[in-house]
Amino acid sequence: MNIASLLKRTATLALILALVAGCSSPKGKGTYSGTGADGALPGSDVLNPNGVNGEGLAPRPDGNFNPDTDVDYETLAAYTVYFDFDSTTIKASERGKLTKVQEWLAANPGKQLFLAGHADKRGTLEYNRGLGERRAQSVRSYLIGLDVSGSILQTISYGMERPAANGDTEAAFAQNRRVQIGVIKTK
Repeated sequence: MNIASLLKRTATLALILALVAGCSSPKGKGTYSGTGADGALPGSDVLNPNGVNGEGLAPRPDGNFNPDTDVDYETLAAYTVYFDFDSTTIKASERGKLTKVQEWLAANPGKQLFLAGHADKRGTLEYNRGLGERRAQSVRSYLIGLDVSGSILQTISYGMERPAANGDTEAAFAQNRRVQIGVIKTK
């Protein structure tokens, strides 16, 4: 191997590393493929405090909406929807849960729901955020098909950042591939 060949290989490697570094996003930042500038899929209200049609999400005295404190995930916890690996298809075994959610909404008019999509830790941060959003959108679309108004359904994706179960087993992964259905708290 001569010096010219070594320099050429070194330059090629440096170029590849520069491209990889330039294409990466800091953890928790960035826009996902097929999404808008806010990371939302077209027609989505992910992280949109103005909600659908500017109606807003459960107004707070300070004007802010916090999905960590302003959403009750306990009321509808039994209706968490679980997904197969790398899938956004709602399994037949999970559809009955969404019918129950629709019935709960009919009995509780005026309530808004927060659909939080999650993924297991296999895959990149960005891919799993996108997958979580697509899962939340799948649940949203299914509920709309059950005559639930889209204006009361807000979505967010946590990707793999908020696991329900820790570990590297298929059982743990299966618990993390989900959409949690929360009730947005009112004032």
